Amino acid sequence: MLTDYRNESYTKALTDVVNTYKPEILLLGATTLGRDLAGAVATTLLTGLTADCTELDVDSDNSLAATRPTFGGSLLCTIYTLNFRPQMATVRPRVMPMPERVQKPIGRVVEHQLGMVEADIVTKVLAFVPDRDKATSNLAYADIVVAGGLGLGSLENFQLVRQLASVLGAEYGCSRPLVQKGWVSSDRQIGQTGKTIRPKLYIAAGISGAIQHRVGVDGADMIVAINTDKNAPIFDFAHLALVTDAVRLLPALTEAFRKRLSPHTRDRIAS
Repeated sequence: MLTDYRNESYTKALTDVVNTYKPEILLLGATTLGRDLAGAVATTLLTGLTADCTELDVDSDNSLAATRPTFGGSLLCTIYTLNFRPQMATVRPRVMPMPERVQKPIGRVVEHQLGMVEADIVTKVLAFVPDRDKATSNLAYADIVVAGGLGLGSLENFQLVRQLASVLGAEYGCSRPLVQKGWVSSDRQIGQTGKTIRPKLYIAAGISGAIQHRVGVDGADMIVAINTDKNAPIFDFAHLALVTDAVRLLPALTEAFRKRLSPHTRDRIAS
């Protein structure tokens, strides 16, 4: 019954587990399915839910401090669920660093019999039709991300970001103003109200780097910022700062990487 995601069956299962073991805290991922399931479970359990968190902490009295962006990402708000249990939150993917692998498991695996009957579940999965035509992004898990901001000046210039990303085999993204202008779809927005990323390399072209954007990229191993304004906030946390016009530099970068990464060039270097 849990092979395919159905809100009803998953809600019944998770609610039963919580009522049996009575945890203080219940966390789910702020993914499409996680958000759907968390809301239903919180409603069933009559408890609070802090959604889309970017930071978590636990006080000495086991109170969960769940921090999330609010007012369009202009503020960070820390929320406590004091009078109800469990304390629930959904956590945005990739906002926390991956811990070191532990060879010897330290957690306890508990098998729980649910006792559900398929006939009691109203919804049925009749078929699954994948949407192969939808060009969804995979920003949160990309090793390299190239992003553009309002400093690029036009939608035409934003294509330079896409071209560089294509040569590098990277994902491309943008800052919030470009989504607001309709230049880029919201699934490629990086920042507090968009995606949080932790790539090995992040190239930001024409992005000023306000606090809302910094929250989304702070975990990157290497941040390369390109901006004409030497006082841009992004230079305060970038690892490599290039004070120049991104519209002029991006084509040169793309061509240099294309030559460097082409099969023929690799063959010459190897010989």
